[in-house]
Order: sequence, then C-alpha cells, then structure tokens
Amino acid sequence: RFREAAEYVRRAAKALYEAARDVFERARVAAERLAELFVEAITRVLAWVDAHKAYLFLTAAVAAGLIALSAAVNLWGLIELGALAHAASLAPFAAFGGVEYSREEAFRLIKGAPDPYKKFLEVAREANAGRIGLAEPWNSLRMLILPTAEERKELAHDRAYDKLRGNERMRRALFYAALALEEALSVYEAALRRAGKLEETVRREEVGEPPLKRDMYAVDLEKIKQLAEEEEEAFEKALNTLRERLNEYAVKYKLGDLLNVEENAARRLAEAERAELSKFSGANFGTKALAALMAYREYALGRRGAYGTAARYWLEEGGSARLLYYSPITAYNRAKRIKAEGAAAVEGMIAEALRRLFLKPGADRYSRFVELLRGGKLALELEKAEKTEKGTETYLFRLLKLEEGGGLEELEGIKLRIEKVGEGAGIVYALELDARWRGLFEQELKAAERAAEELRERLPVKDPFAYMAGWDASDVAISGEGNERELRMSTSHLWQLAETHALFGWSRVVVPGVGLTLEGPKPQFHAYTSLDKLDEAVRRSEWLKRLGVKVKSWYGFKQVESWDDLKSWAIENWRDVVEAAVRRLGGDAREELNALKGRLKDDKIAREAIAPALLLIQAEKLGVNEESLRYFGAVVSGAIGGDGYVSAARGEVVLASGEREIALLWGAALAAYGIKAEVRGAGKGFQVVAYDDNAIKLARLYFLFGPPLLEGRDERVISHKLAEAVELGAKGALNIRWEGPRRTEKGRVAADLIISEGGVEVKYNVYLRKDDILFRFQSSDRGRVELAARLLKLAGVDAEVRREGGRDVWYVEATTDKLAAGREELRDAIAEIVRAALARGWMSEGTANRWLDKLEGGITLREGWPRYSVQLVEGALVVRYRSTNLDNIEREVQRLRAMGLEEGRHFTVKMPKGGMGYVSILKEGLERAAWLSVHGSEEQRRLAAGFVEYILQRAGEEGKEVHEKALEVVDRGKEVGSLRLAGFEKEVDGRLVKVIGGGAQPESGGSGKTLLRITITADIGGVRRDYTITFGRRGDNNAAVGYAVARADAGREEDAKRFSALIKALTGREPRVRRMKDGTIVIKCTREHLEGFMRYAELAEAIARWLEETSRR
Repeated sequence: RFREAAEYVRRAAKALYEAARDVFERARVAAERLAELFVEAITRVLAWVDAHKAYLFLTAAVAAGLIALSAAVNLWGLIELGALAHAASLAPFAAFGGVEYSREEAFRLIKGAPDPYKKFLEVAREANAGRIGLAEPWNSLRMLILPTAEERKELAHDRAYDKLRGNERMRRALFYAALALEEALSVYEAALRRAGKLEETVRREEVGEPPLKRDMYAVDLEKIKQLAEEEEEAFEKALNTLRERLNEYAVKYKLGDLLNVEENAARRLAEAERAELSKFSGANFGTKALAALMAYREYALGRRGAYGTAARYWLEEGGSARLLYYSPITAYNRAKRIKAEGAAAVEGMIAEALRRLFLKPGADRYSRFVELLRGGKLALELEKAEKTEKGTETYLFRLLKLEEGGGLEELEGIKLRIEKVGEGAGIVYALELDARWRGLFEQELKAAERAAEELRERLPVKDPFAYMAGWDASDVAISGEGNERELRMSTSHLWQLAETHALFGWSRVVVPGVGLTLEGPKPQFHAYTSLDKLDEAVRRSEWLKRLGVKVKSWYGFKQVESWDDLKSWAIENWRDVVEAAVRRLGGDAREELNALKGRLKDDKIAREAIAPALLLIQAEKLGVNEESLRYFGAVVSGAIGGDGYVSAARGEVVLASGEREIALLWGAALAAYGIKAEVRGAGKGFQVVAYDDNAIKLARLYFLFGPPLLEGRDERVISHKLAEAVELGAKGALNIRWEGPRRTEKGRVAADLIISEGGVEVKYNVYLRKDDILFRFQSSDRGRVELAARLLKLAGVDAEVRREGGRDVWYVEATTDKLAAGREELRDAIAEIVRAALARGWMSEGTANRWLDKLEGGITLREGWPRYSVQLVEGALVVRYRSTNLDNIEREVQRLRAMGLEEGRHFTVKMPKGGMGYVSILKEGLERAAWLSVHGSEEQRRLAAGFVEYILQRAGEEGKEVHEKALEVVDRGKEVGSLRLAGFEKEVDGRLVKVIGGGAQPESGGSGKTLLRITITADIGGVRRDYTITFGRRGDNNAAVGYAVARADAGREEDAKRFSALIKALTGREPRVRRMKDGTIVIKCTREHLEGFMRYAELAEAIARWLEETSRR
C-alpha cells in the first residue's frame, strides 16, 4: 500500500507538471524545483489538519523520488530522520514498481550514472523482467541491445540486426550515439516549444488613438525575431552538444570508427532526396546522428526533405535508436508520414510570414531590407480579403508602425500578401513593394550584370537566338498587343536573371516584391525589354539561315526578319512540322498537333511551339551531327533553365508545358535526336520526362552547349539546374580512344586522345614530359575550347579555359595529378599511352611506373583544395603542398589561417622565389585541425572538417601505414579537451577512482625554467586528497617529464599505488615508480602521460600553452 501511495503521489505531481508545463517553462522553473514546491504546498496544508498525514505524505514523496531526503528533512525538521531514511530506501523499489519511465526521466537516470551503458543495461533487465516500462527511444534501444527471447526471434528476420548480433562494440556505439542525440534534442526541443508559441506574437486588437482607433493585427516583430534567433542559437548549441558528446564517447570508449562524424557526408545526407538515400548505407552512427539533427531542424522549419521526414517520425514517435539502427533508405521507408495540417488562422499566417523574414540564408543576404522593418511594434490592417471559385484565398495587409504615443505611421509602398492556393496546396507569403524600394537590391542587380557579361563571352554557340528560343518556350513571355508588345520574365533566382540578361539585354529590371520563403526573404525580379531584341536576334540568326527558314513575300520568299515573320513561317510550314513529329510519335498525335496551327497567331502558343518545331525541322534537314546537336543543346538549355528541372538523384530531366500538344512536340523533338521521353500529366500541366541513359544524354548536351557553370562565384549566380546536369552527365560511360604515340620535331613524346559524346568529338594533345603528363587543347575558337573543357569535366577533370598571352588563342590543360583524379576510362587511356611509349624505349621505366601507379589507382582531389602530399618519412607523418605559384601558396596560407591554424605553430611556409615553394602542416597542425573540426566556430568547423577528411583520404591512397599514422594524429587531436575531470570514475586494479576536479598552471622552477604543475583532487579507494605532478623539460632532446612524490603521512606504498591508479585511470598508461634508498617513492610520467592528460578540458589549454612556450622550435 505504501508503494501504491508513493506511485499515486508521483503520478499526481507529473499530471500537475504536464498541465502547467508552458507556464513553468516560461518562468524558467525546473521540473525538480516544481516537484519540491508541489510537495511543500501539500505538506503545509496537511500539517494544518493532521500532522501525521502530513508526515505520511512527505515520506511517500521521498519514496516516489519527487523530493530529496535532505530537502524533506529541512522541510519537516521535527520528523525523525530514520523514518524518512527508511522511506528513501524504498525509492528504487517504488520506481520499479510497474511504472513507466518517461523519455526525460530515463535519460536523466541513465546519463547521470558514472557508467551510462552499464546503467542502461540494468534498466533494460528490469524492463525485460516486467518491473518497469520504458518510453521511446529507450524501449527500442533495449530491444536492439538486450532483447528478450521473443524479440530475438523477431530480430532474426531483420538483416540490419546482423551488425549488432554478437557485436558488443557495435551495440555500445549505438547506445552512445542515441544518448548523445537525445541530449542534443533536449537542448533543441526546448527552443522549438518556445518557437511553437509564434502565433502569440500576433494579436487582433484596436490600435491607435481615439476616435481613430482601428481594428488591426498588432505584431511584436522583435519577439518574432527573438524566437527565430533563439531557434538558430539553440540549434547551434544542440549541434555543438552532439559533436562534443560523440567525440567524448568516441575517445572515452574507443569507438572512433563508429562515432566519429564525417561532416560533409552528414550534410549531404540531411539534404538528400529519397533516391539518394541508398548512397549513405555505409554511414556510421555518429554521421547519421548529426545528419538526423540537421534534417530534423529542416523539417521543423518547413523544409521537408526525405531524411527530414524520416527524422521527424523516428525522433518524435518511433524512437531515435531505430533511426540510427536502420540504413537511411530503410528509415525513410518505414517512417509514417505526418498528416496534413488543418486550416490556419489569420494570426498564425501573419506570424509565419514575418518569421520567414529572419530565416537564413535570405535574412543574411538581404539584411538591409530586413533591418528596415525592425524596431518597435508593427500593425497590420486588412485591406482586402477575397476567395476565388477555385478556392484561392487572398489577404492583403497594409503595414503600419506603432509609435510610442500610440499613433500609427504607415510604411508606404509595402504590403503583405498571403495566398492560400487551393485545397491543401500550401500558402504563399510575399511583401509587395513599390519603386522606392528598388535601391535596396542594387548590389544583387549589379552581380547579375557582371555574371551576364561573363556568360555572354563564354556561350559555346555564338548564335544567341538558339538560347533565346528555349527561354521563349519557357519563362520569357511576350505581353501586350501590336507594336506595344514587350518581352518580360519574372524570377526569384539571380542566375536566371543573369543568364537571360546575357541573351535579351533587359532594359528595365524592377523588384515589385519579396517572397517570404523557407530560405528567408527572396526578391522577385521582373525584367522587361522591347520585342525588338527578339526581332533583331531572328534577323541576325545564322541558325535560321542554315535551316532555310523563309516566309512568303510579294516578291516570292524572304529570310525571316522578325518574330512575326517566324510565326508566319510556322503557320505556313506547320504540315511539315506535324509530319516530322508523327514519324516519331505515331499517328495518334496528328489530330492534336494539327489543331495547334489555328492557335499559332497567339504569341503565347507560338513562343512555346516554335522552339521544338525548329528542332524537328533541323533534324529533317541537317540530320543528327555535331552541328545540329550544338543548336539542340542551346535550345533545350533555355527550356530546362526556365520551367524544366534536372535531378541527378532520380536520374531524370524534365521539360514542362501547360499544353499537352506542346509537350507532345517536345517529346517528338527529343526523339528526333535519339532521346526517348515520356509525356505525362502533372497537376494542371504536362511534363516531358527523360529517364536513365536518355536523361544522361540530355543532361550532357545541356551541359556541353548550354551557358557555362560559373563555379567559384557568388552561389546565387550559379545555376543549380546546370550543376545537377553535370552530376547526372558524369554517370554514364564516355567514349574515349587514343592514337599514337609519336615523336615531335623537338623530340617530345606525344599522342592524341579523343573524347566523344553523342556525335560531338574533341581531339586533345597528350605530351609525356620529363616531370609530368600534359593534356592540352587549344584553338582560336573560344567556343570550341569551352566545349573541350566541358567534355574534360565530364571525364572527371576540372580545368579552366585560359587565354594565351595577349593573342586570340584559347586553351585548356591539365597535368598528371588532375588526370589521375579523373574517371577510369580517361586514366586507362592515358595509361595505355604511357605503356606504349615505354615499350618503344621513349621513357624511363621508373618514370613510367610512377605515373602508372597514379593512373591505375587514381587519386583524390577534393574540390577547392590543392593536392597535398601525405607521406611517412622515418616514421613521421609529412603533410605538404608544393607549388611554384606564389598566389597558390598565399591562398593556402590564408585558408589555413581562416581555419584557425597559426603559422610557425601549426604550419610552416616557404614562398617560391624562382623555384618551388611549399606549405608544410606540422603534426600539431593536423591535431589542431582535428580539434577545430569539433570545437571551432561554424566556419572553422566547416573548413577543418573538410581538410581533415581530405588529408585522411590522401593518406589512404598512400597505403595502410600512412593512413593509420594520419588517423592516429587526427584521433589524438580530437581527444584534446574531449573529457572532463569532474565526475570521472573508473576502477583500476580493484580501486575505484573518483575525480572531483583539477587544473594546471605554469610556475617558475629553481633554475629559472618554466614548469607545469598539474593538481587533481580525487577520491581513490575511499581516500580523498590532492595529487600533484610537476612537469619540466629535460635532456638534450628537451623531453617533457613529470615527477610526483608519494606522501609519507598517507603511507608511502599505499599512496604510491593510489597515485599510480589515478594516472592510469586518466591516461590509460601506468607511470614508472621508483623507490629511493631513503624510502622516498617517486612517480615518473612522460610525454605520453601528458598527452593523456590533454584529453581533459580542465587541463588541455594549459598543457598546450606550456608545450608551445617551452619547445625549442
């Protein structure tokens, strides 16, 4: 009965807390303090009525674990300590008395134990025995780590369980990954709960001074900003917590291979589409945990990707253990989808719209605009509300600022528009702006103009009309009537504005609004120019002349000279277009396509139909060859760049149209060039979808003949569609062959290597020089060189087009290391050239073997990083980048500094002065980079994580020994500061070592040298004292050596054993113990012990500083 009473009290307190959770969280009242307040209040009330009942209630509260024994004694000092102590002794049994541990309760119980995994196993056994219940994720974790007999039978059919069965290390790693993720989630979810009160920042009330009060929506914009910033801050804190805990557990329990995070892989997984998830089946628990937290945050903000969908379900309902246990694709497939959200209140929609002002990256990119709306409070007045027959609801609000005296000042020229588009289709948020706000986006417009200039120069097809025709068929519209017609386009993508500006030369660009998206605010660019620009392009088009596109005139036929002429040509020749299409599609399409002829006078229909019609006529007249493929690629680049899309993950390229007949035309046009595509309905429109090999071919032609990919620029002017096309195009096989080798007039060994793709062929020169292989193509035709560079990129080699001196000669080239990082087909072809030259005695065997090793094995060149050499020299790791280019060396130095490394301490530099220069990464530098990858700022972590992963890849390419040495250095770096002395417990040789705290500080020795004194307070075998070790530099090699003396008053032998146990527990290595003739016992530590002490946060910084200051470097 007593146990029942204790459980009843526990349930009552829990119910009270759940009912008032929001109030107490706002007041920052901890759950433990709330329980004490609850117990105290009831005890005082009962004491007025019946002191004995008050006593019984208080003892039950102690037994239920609601209040500590010491707190109860303070509250009820008159009650005998023994009775309360007896009640406290029952607490474990009350807790296990058939009750269920909540997620938070179980976490606190397990995390607070000296050995969390051991404690979890104890709890799991109690659960298996039916004495307790566990909430998720702990129950799933129990089933996976310590399943019952019945559960083991079920798991026997699960292939994923093979990794855990009989593998204690794997089970331990899964537990610690789940524990770290739960701790990080607890940090983040508290902020999400606060952010969940977003609608409270908007209230409908009367605003203004009487008699002019008006019914408005009062908005606390600063509070919205605060909630957004709190969410951002909490997420960063949660990420840091997760990284640090994973690193701590990896170090403490030697689980690095299972818990160390690959940052880049985690980010890619968090952003992956469903079709990409299978690529991450080999991700370890740590990487999946970090990706889960990232994806969960994206889902919470509304950016709902595939892994975010899985993370949302498993972290909120199914249990994080399963998310980490399953492969990403399995976790996604087994996740239950969330139900559609209900109707949103106006207050909630306003709050959500304004929250998006502060979401990144938009909030950072357009901070000047965001700042104008900040300060004070905002009021919104509903100006218009309407609902169409199709169900679209539109709300238009005026924005006003509340002045201190209660007055209202309208923000002129800016309004908030909210549209609920159809049933369940979503809500669109935007701020409408008038002309006075355009100046805020001048920087963006100038960036688009600069990008347009470069694009215009680098177009591989010199006739701009081919590109313009594709854009006319998609995003560039013709509006107006007769001579008043103009070209216009709307976009929120700066790269689309730049690309079309390069072609159409927009005469006017305005920003009538800012979309409020899940990436923050995005300006809506509207561009306009005269139809004369299109007329001029038609009149000057060499492509149209090549096709013989003419129209009737009073004197016979004439070359088309305007857009209207081109429409007339289409009408006059529509029968030929239909016949060409029917040959590819079949007779069923004839009637639909014939019906289009009567609609071609309409600019909207004509601009969509003419591009695929011209491609069909081209295939009939010119066939399929390099010339026709160039124009084909130029046209489809505009069609894809506008309404279409490319997905490398799904292996598809899609064109879009609102008309089925136009979609059929595109399907026929693609088929004419050997690309099969499916025409299908998509919502209110239609799509033309190319899959698999057909998609690869189309993506390659888009990349080869479309505008260039502006890599290394402002990411807003980089086409994400073209970037996807590069990735998709790299998937298929390439046709590569070679001719030669031969001797040049100057005696050099040369050969030709030909790369061809779908009728497009480029011949490169290959030179086997003394020190390297040179791969080169040059021409006075820049477009041809651009094509050569793009084919080379498809072969896995990045190389820029350069100009030769001041001449009109362009070239692209690559040398040995870049070639060895290319695709296997390319490396094999070059290797065959090397073997042929060797067989003819034209090169030395040593040089040939060195090159063949690289070409056959391949090397890794991380994008954005130069090639570092990673080697073992006399057992020491040497990491070095060499270059004769001063700019390259200086750029690398700047990057290392931005990462947080210091010259002289972490790396050394030799500038090239007419010879070879280098950047050499010291061992301490690689260790520091590894440390920064976990503990640095956001930018430092990003740079350091990429650098460390790259160096480990390069080390792996050099062999097992080199990789193991590099991994050892990296692991040592990550260990630094990863643990804490306070609370550390470990049993050594039968003695329980409990560390209370400690620290380290330098001091001057008698000889004037700087010493390092480490003091640790610990309880060892029940004996508590301060243990002090003093390190100094000794000998010719300046070795770090530490000494301590066992205390006589504590019994020297026993004290020496306790001291040795402490050092072994903390560093993993026993110290050397020397017994002197006078009875003194000296404990000696070496550099290895000092490095072991550096794992603890309380000691790490002082040790590192002392080592640096006392080194002889």
